[in-house]
Amino acid sequence: MDYDKTANQIDSIGDELKQIGNSVSNVGRLIAGKGTKEVSDEKQGVALTRLMNRPIKNRAAHLQKNMDTVDRALEKLDQLSVRFTVEKEVEKGGRSSVKDKLSQMKAKTEQQKKAPEPDKAAAKKKEVCL
Repeated sequence: MDYDKTANQIDSIGDELKQIGNSVSNVGRLIAGKGTKEVSDEKQGVALTRLMNRPIKNRAAHLQKNMDTVDRALEKLDQLSVRFTVEKEVEKGGRSSVKDKLSQMKAKTEQQKKAPEPDKAAAKKKEVCL
């Protein structure tokens, strides 16, 4: 915004210089007996102020382009974060973590190891009793 403000001030100074030049020119025309001429609005200010203002306007345009690029990147990040948030909620509701699954599998294998041992012991007792 500071670059735009500076550029606008330089443009207004250029317009004033252009108007002053036109007024001096009209005074010369009146002395010579010719009619006055109006200021044309084709170009802003005088050439000197346009040359001074060009780098400022270029810098302002460059900064605006960078801000637009950053805005687009932030929008993409927001979209990605929404997707990841939804996926995490699905995982929490329908899935358990890998550590939980591994601990459950380990508990099952331990139970299976313990369970056959009493069956073997009971089978041996039956054989001994017979």
